[in-house]
This record gives sequence, structure tokens and C-alpha cells, in this order.
Amino acid sequence: MDASPAPAGSWCAIDDERCYQIDHTQALPPFLINLVTASDLWMFVASNGALTAGRGSAEGALFPYQTVDRIYDSIGHAGPFTLLEVATPTDAYLWEPFSADVSSDPAIVRRLTKSTTGNRLWFEEVHTRLGLTFRYGWASADALGWVRTCELANTGEKTLNVRVLDGLRNLLPAGIPQRIEAASSNLADAYKTSELQSPGTLAVYALAAGITDHPVPLESLRASIAWSRGLPGATILLSDRQVPDWRAGRQPVPETHCRGLRGAYLLTATIALAPGGRESWLIVADTGLDQTSVLHRIQNLDTTDPEAACRRSTAALRTLIGAADGAQAGGEETVAAHHWANVLFNVLRGGAFLDGPNIPGADFAAHAARHNRAAAARHAPTLQSLPETLHRDDLLARIEALADPDLARIAAEYLPLRFSRRHGDPSRPWNQFSIRLRDSRGRRLLAYEGNWRDIFQNWEALCLSCPAFFEAVIAKFLNASTADGFNPYRISQEGIDWEVPDPGDPWSSIGYWGDHQVIYLLKLLEWSSRHRPDGLPRTLRERRYAYANVPYRITGYAAMRNDPRSTIVFDRELDHAIRRRLPGIGADARLLADREGRVLHVSLAEKLLVLVLNRLTHFIPGGGIWMNTQRPEWNDANNALVGYGVSVVTLAYLRRFLDHLRRVFAPALGTPPLRLSGPLAELARTARRTLDQADPKDPDPGRRRELVDALATAGECYRSRVYDGGMEESDDLDPAEVIRLLDLALNFVDQSLLANRRPDHLFHAYNQLEFSETPPGLSLHRLPLMLEGQVAVLSSGLLTPAETVALLEGLRRSPLHRADQNSYLLYPDRTLPGFLERNRIPAERVAASALLAALAKAGDDRLIVQDPAGCHRFHPDLVSGEALAARLDELAAEPRWADLVHASREEVQACYEAVFRHRAFTGRSGSMFGFEGLGCIYWHMVAKLLLAIQESLFTAADKAAPEVPRLTELYYDVRTGLGFNKSPAAYGAFPTDPYSHTPGHAGAQQPGMTGQVKEEILTRFGELGVRIENGCLGFRPFLLRASEFSPNAIPFPVFGRGETSGAMEIPPASLGFTYCSVPVIYRLGSGPASLLVDQAKGNTAMIPGSVLPAEFSARVFARDGSIRRIEANLGGDYTPLP
Repeated sequence: MDASPAPAGSWCAIDDERCYQIDHTQALPPFLINLVTASDLWMFVASNGALTAGRGSAEGALFPYQTVDRIYDSIGHAGPFTLLEVATPTDAYLWEPFSADVSSDPAIVRRLTKSTTGNRLWFEEVHTRLGLTFRYGWASADALGWVRTCELANTGEKTLNVRVLDGLRNLLPAGIPQRIEAASSNLADAYKTSELQSPGTLAVYALAAGITDHPVPLESLRASIAWSRGLPGATILLSDRQVPDWRAGRQPVPETHCRGLRGAYLLTATIALAPGGRESWLIVADTGLDQTSVLHRIQNLDTTDPEAACRRSTAALRTLIGAADGAQAGGEETVAAHHWANVLFNVLRGGAFLDGPNIPGADFAAHAARHNRAAAARHAPTLQSLPETLHRDDLLARIEALADPDLARIAAEYLPLRFSRRHGDPSRPWNQFSIRLRDSRGRRLLAYEGNWRDIFQNWEALCLSCPAFFEAVIAKFLNASTADGFNPYRISQEGIDWEVPDPGDPWSSIGYWGDHQVIYLLKLLEWSSRHRPDGLPRTLRERRYAYANVPYRITGYAAMRNDPRSTIVFDRELDHAIRRRLPGIGADARLLADREGRVLHVSLAEKLLVLVLNRLTHFIPGGGIWMNTQRPEWNDANNALVGYGVSVVTLAYLRRFLDHLRRVFAPALGTPPLRLSGPLAELARTARRTLDQADPKDPDPGRRRELVDALATAGECYRSRVYDGGMEESDDLDPAEVIRLLDLALNFVDQSLLANRRPDHLFHAYNQLEFSETPPGLSLHRLPLMLEGQVAVLSSGLLTPAETVALLEGLRRSPLHRADQNSYLLYPDRTLPGFLERNRIPAERVAASALLAALAKAGDDRLIVQDPAGCHRFHPDLVSGEALAARLDELAAEPRWADLVHASREEVQACYEAVFRHRAFTGRSGSMFGFEGLGCIYWHMVAKLLLAIQESLFTAADKAAPEVPRLTELYYDVRTGLGFNKSPAAYGAFPTDPYSHTPGHAGAQQPGMTGQVKEEILTRFGELGVRIENGCLGFRPFLLRASEFSPNAIPFPVFGRGETSGAMEIPPASLGFTYCSVPVIYRLGSGPASLLVDQAKGNTAMIPGSVLPAEFSARVFARDGSIRRIEANLGGDYTPLP
């Protein structure tokens, strides 16, 4: 049998919408797709048709919410199900489209098509022998639910009589807890009822009562529904129990009521299809409806237009993403579609500013009351008199006039975001998502939530399209950071939250991440400085910020050395006290307060110094930043680095942070004394003196230990004063002391980074430290090569353009490069020993150990066992060093073995370490083959690499460095390896969509919700030459290729708000994009470069060059609608890349 053709991708149009289609998807392994909506409808659908879908969260599932592997396996059992019996002259042929077992049939050809908007998906299967094509599509209708449209077409030359059975299986009633559906679905089945409402086609799926084991009545007052249109005279089945009868040729009996059975909505009819004939029908399914809503649906069924509702939903999603600058058009359709997808998923994670820089007055008033009830009550007349909508600057001015620091802080960090959710899905089952768009009364709800280490990166890209909120996001970040220098786990519109230890949950843990904090805050500060150079620096001394009061207590330095993996104590009493205060105070109860219970406010200068000094107290010269707060860094899979790990990654980001502070903020300090909290001022002086007395180039382990001891002890003293309430004390610090500290720290960091350079021009990413006490010393052990380290050093600003080229060329030659994908692994792949090759104790070590030899002779197998081949192995229960220690303790309690255990304990433990090498264990990264494991490309880190190269390239170009051409080549070499440049066969999914990772044995995995999208939004605007400097918007697209300019006139639909919305045409030799919702057209032209600004009042302005003056730029940034369009003539001197 001939092999199936390889999957191939192409562009097409369906219902006037541009779509990407993959032909021959039967040759692709299943992959998961996130089908997005502008409402709380959600769907995760596999390329084989299996799915889960619902509203709001996994608790609102319409089809069972399962892990992705189980979804793949559920094809034909949950979701769409179709059987077609085709009458032939001699017999009847049964065809089951999208069956799991026909992918090798050469008569079957499958196609999968997805709209570029991201909310519509079509499945198509062609049976070439029968001359039939069956196609169905999913689309969302926000007011109706999920709409499945079906079409059966006769492509042959004869009339065909077809018996049809089509519909949905395993429809869930509303109200089944997800944990019960996952673990006790048969129990849920016992409560299920299905009822067909007569007359009509609408069926109701409900629970007879709430599922509970408590002896109390519990009603179930919400339901799921399904209804259909088309297939006249079809019989409706509410379960799948008659499917075997249908297969046997028997006519099913209509079902109007079912109980105790899984719900289904199946239509069966017989149709005659003439040559070229088509038959269409649709099924709509929804969940979470109360009785009143169900009756409304029944009454309006005849006048409901699902297709119009789907079009409205598409328009709503386009407006949402268009307002975040998702629309682009040019010569490379895939590039534009990929940018749209990146913006789409960035908005899904971070939310969207639906009305630009405008604030809904009533929502802010409610927000203020949720955070600080007393402050809201003090200023109730002002809050109640706020207009329905006002500009953020107007709100800040009104609140500033009240001279209330609490309300001013709340206003400064307020973010009117909607549409955000955590990145949970069936491929990330450890995260739970919740889409909250309306309250219980149906009113529009502004809400966001996320892990702080995720959401702030999405906000960076989001604020590019609404720069007015950069400073609000910075305020949110700073007000959520603690006095000991870290950020809590979760951020939402309700404030901050932290993890609480749960002894009954083996996955429960607490701690702080480090590297994200430095670089995420820095990126926000950099963007703020570009847009408003004097904005934050002039407020350095103003006491506008608060400290998060997280009930974690970091241990002292001696305890940290003794057990660096257990360094944080949970203060349960403080946690309880905070939670008791929440109802009376509001979310501000989670902030650090003074002795009178008022929120303690500090300056921006203090906040920035806390972050710097915190890292310096964990500084290991020549190594990096000590990872001693019970959390890994960006790569969770390297979690075993916690404790003994030393991060070059954080050190590199700290270098860039220090450089920014020195260049941008230090000059704004002036000469008057700087008022700080007393403990912080003292820590700054101590750190400065300590660094002044040390040599940054001294490699001696003893003197390295002296410096670490001094800095860590200073940090311990500072934390002790903080935990004892000392932040209320004030002290003055000479700005010259701050500047000297920054200069010293920058020098030490530079020397330590250089000490981590490898002979191949690459850099170490992490090291492991080892303390010694006789004499006191500190040694560093290098770890294997990692991509993270290269990205961080490239981002640090340390390297010259020539050194950057050397690093990137070394990276291309390194074992990190994966040739089949032309991209980069997180760390070199390696082959692990097989099961029988592991746990082998050399015979000489058994013989040399008195305890092991005696146990073997006695036949006591509690420590070691002998296999049939004579090889000794550790007992299979001894899976960790802790288990070994416990077994040794058990033996030591027996008089027969006590002396031998005492004498041999360290020797046996050393033998165990030699066999298993647990000290070299860095985490699950080295023992799994998916996610961040061996052989895997993690696309977020590759995108971070791309951004780091682009930043280095811009720096080199600004200096007219000779390495610019080579850096450009290296940039495009990395960019070419990204998914949107690949075929579906190479990528394993829709190339336009972002996915989290690609393992060595499969295609792209984990759709959409990846940090990659933020990096690629930034790089895309960088490729377009969008540069913001000194408050001015410029256009310098020297990275664009000629193929990006369309040779023909093409439509450019702009989905924004106001007068900038609508469709326009891009002329030949042009491309288009939006920035702050203003359409920008680049034209290849002649003569000098110029900008034509089309203004809302009907007049235009011609500006020479490629930079908008500050006044025009400010209007663009403000999104005030006064600029309708910008047309850039790139000039005769401009030549795009080939």
C-alpha cells in the first residue's frame, strides 16, 4: 500500500474569512487546539475531533474535561459522532468519518481548516471511493453556545441514498463537579436525566439533584441544552444505547426521556443526494442555564439565527484583538497570521484594555472599596461622583487632590482589564483557568488573574498598545513586592495571594522565585523610560508604594548554610491574622502596616534598592545569585537546583538592572539626603563598605567565603529588623552612597559574569556551591550547558557586538542545536541508562564495606539485594537518600547491626551517591522527555533568544558596528527555526499558532498559552522598526525583508475602535500594521523618507524623516483618536533585506 501523502498547509477562504488548512491530517499524530472565543465559552479540541468544551471553567464542562492524552483517546465516545450508511447496488457501506482506525485507508482524505481569527475550525473527510465529502465546523455564538454545522456533499456522478446518524455523545448536565466527573463518572451517570421538549428539537440535560453524600437535600437548578436545525423529519435520540441497533440496520425509536444514562444528542434520517447535491444541518449546545433561560431559548428557537450570532461573536473577538494591535497585512500572510495569534493568546493571559486609557468610574469606586474600605468611605462623595468613563490622567488628578496616600496608591495601580485567565488547559492540568466576564447579574466584569511570574510578562506586551498603563503595571508590581525583596505567588484584581503549606498535599510547597522579578520589572521600567523619560525618575522620593506582607520568614544565614533547601518558615499566626482583618479592611490587609494599622508607604527609590540589595545579599562572587528561597527560576523542571544552585541567569539580569538604575535613576537623585526605612539605609551602607573592601577579581575560595559571609549576614540583620517591625524607622542616606554602591555592584557583577565564560564563547547558566568549614571556604562546581544562560548574558548588555557574534556562532555549533528543527534545546540531549543498567553496585564496593558485606552474607536484603546474575543492587524501596537514611536508622536500632551502621554509615551513603549521583540531579529536566525535558525545544526560551539577539542587533546598529550584517544573519537563522516558518508536517500542528514545546519524539505540544507570545510580539514590532526613544515614536525597519511588502494591492481590515476601525486597502509595494490602534502603512518609495499623518479633523501633516515629533507621538500613545492613520514613505535610500 502506498504511503499517505505528507500533510501540507495552504491558505484559503471560507465565508470571506482567511483560513489556514492542513491537507492529509490523517498522516499527523493528534495535536491539541485552543479554540478561542470573546465570551466565557471555551473549547480544547484535538485534530482528530475529540474535544472538551464548556463555559467559564472546567467546572462548567459540556463534555468531560480530561487530560489531553485521554481526550485523544475519547474520539467517538465524547463529542462529535457520525455514522453514514451508503446504499450501493449490491449492499450497504458503513462509513464512520473521523473514526480512529481508518487513517491508513487510502480512500480516506482528511483536511483541517482554522480561521485566522482563531475561533472557527472545520473538519473534513473525503471518501474518494464513495464520492462523498463530510464536513463539520465548530464556531462560538456567545449568546447561544457552541454551534456545530454539518454538510454532506455528493461529489460523484450518481444519486446516493444515505442513512445518517450524527450528533454529540457524552453531553454533560450542568453541575457535575469536575473531580467527580474525573474520578467517579459512573456515580454522576446515576443522577443524569435527559428530556426532549415537545414540540421542537431542544433537549435538556440535568441532574435529578445535586451530587452529595451528606444527608441533606441539594437541588440542581442549572442544565445543559442541545437543539438542532436541518435534516427534516430526523429522529432525535437522547442517549447512545440505540447505536448498535442503528449499525445493524434497525430503525431507532425516538427518545423523549432518559434517566441514569450518559446524555447524547443524535439525529438520524435518510437522505437522497443527487450528483453535486449537499445536505446541511446544525446542532447548538450550551450549559449553565437556569429554568428561565431554558424557557427563553425554547420560545425564541424559531427566530434564532445561529449563523448571525456566530458572525457577531467573530466581530467581538476581532475588535478585542484588533484593539491590542493584532492586525497586520503584507506580503507574508503567515507572518501576519502568526502575529495575530500571538496577540490573541497574550490577551487571553494578560487581559485587554477594552477602552484604551479610559477608566470606568463606578468600577474604580468599587475597586477602591474592595481594597481599602476606610479610604473609600472617607472619600465616598468623590468616588460616587466619578463620571461613567474618565481618562486615567483625569482620575489620577482627582484622586491626587484628595491627598490620601491609600487612595492615591490604589488609583495608581488600577488596571481596567478584562478577559484574563490563568493558563490552564488539558495539556496543563496542574493549572486551573476561570473566565469571568460578567457578574451574577449579567453586568460586565473587569477582572484578571495569574501567577505573577506569568502575568507581568504578558502585561509588558499588552502595554505596548496602551502605554498609559506602563506605570500602573509598575505600581502593581512594586506594591506586590515584600520588604525582604520578593513577590507573592498570585496576582488578581482582588490583590495578592500566597501559597499556604498543606501537609496532606505532596505537591504543596512555598517559596519565592527570583530571576523573573528582576527582568520583568526592568523591562517595564525601560519601556516607561522610553515613553516618558522624566515620568518615574522625578517621583523617586515620593512615598507612593507599599510592601506586601507575605507570612514567609527567611531563615538566618547559618541555618541557610546548614540546609539551603529549607529556608522559609511559614508564619501561620500572621497568615491567620491577615485573613481575619480582610473583611473589615479590604485587600490592603495583606500589605505591611505601621503600629497604628495604617499601610506603610515608601518611595520608588526604596523599592528599587530593596530589589538590588536583596540580590546582593545572596551574591556568590564568580558564581551568581544563590538560589536559596525554595523555588527554581524560569525553568521549573530544574527545581533541584534550589538550595545549592547559583544562578548566572539572575546575575546577568541584575547587571542590566544595575546599569539602568545607574543611567536613568541615579542622575535624578540629586544631592539632598534620601529618606529611607532605617533597616534599608543601614543595609545599603554595609553592602557598600563590604564591596569597597573586596576585590571583584579575587578567585580565592577563602576570601570569596568572607565576602559571602559579610553580605549574607548583613541581609540576615536587615530581615530581622524587618520582621520585628523596623521598617517604620527612617534614616537618611547620601545619594553619593547609592551611586557608589551601584558602581561597585556593577563591577562585581561584570567580573563574575566574565568568570562564567566557557572556552567555546558560551556561558555557564548555573553553578552549584559547596561550603567548607576547615578552613572556611566556598567552592563552585560547573553544571552542563543551558540555553537560559546564553539568553541572559545576551540580554545583560555585557557583550560587545563581536562577542555577541562569537557566542551565537558557538551556540550554533553546540549540542544545544537541534538540526531537525533548526532550533535549540534547553540543554543537550543525552541517553539515559536502561532500567537494568541502573542501580548496579560495583562488587569491589560491596566487598570493601563491612556493613554491606555482612548484610549480604547474612542474607539480609534490607539494604542490598543480589540479582540472578550476581550483581548487587540497592533495595527497590530505597528511592532516595532520605529513604536510605531511614533504613540505616532502622538497622542501627538492632544490636546486631548497630556498630557496623555507626562505622559504615558515611561509606554506604557515599556508595549510594556514587551509584545514583543524586548530587548532580538538577530536577525532572533530566529524567523526562516532554515539557522541559530531554530532547525538548521550549519555544518560549527560543523566542527569548530571538529577542535578546534583536536587542543586541539594535545596540550594534545604533553604534554602526561592523557586525550588524552578521548579527542580522544570525537573527534570521534563529527566526527561521520558529514554528510559523515550518510546514505542518515539520511542526506537527498549525504553524501559525504558538505552542509551548516540541519533544524529540512528537510535534508541537501545549497550545497557545505560552510566554513565547509576549517575546514574539516584541520582536515583531522590532522587525517593523517601531522604536520609542525620548518620548518619540520612530519607524526604522532595517530588519524587514523584501518579501514582507506585498507586490499587489491587498485589503487591510483594521479591527479596532472608533474612526480607525474598518477596512482599508494597502497599495502595491506596501505593508500595514497598527500601533496603539493607529493604522501604519509602510511604502517603498523614492525621495527622502517622510511621514504623512492623517488626522481626525480632516487635515494632514507631512513630517520629514522617520520620527514623529513628541506632540504627535504623545497623541498616538494616548490613543485619543486624533490620528487616524500614518503613512511612512521609507524613501529612496531604504532597501529591505533580500
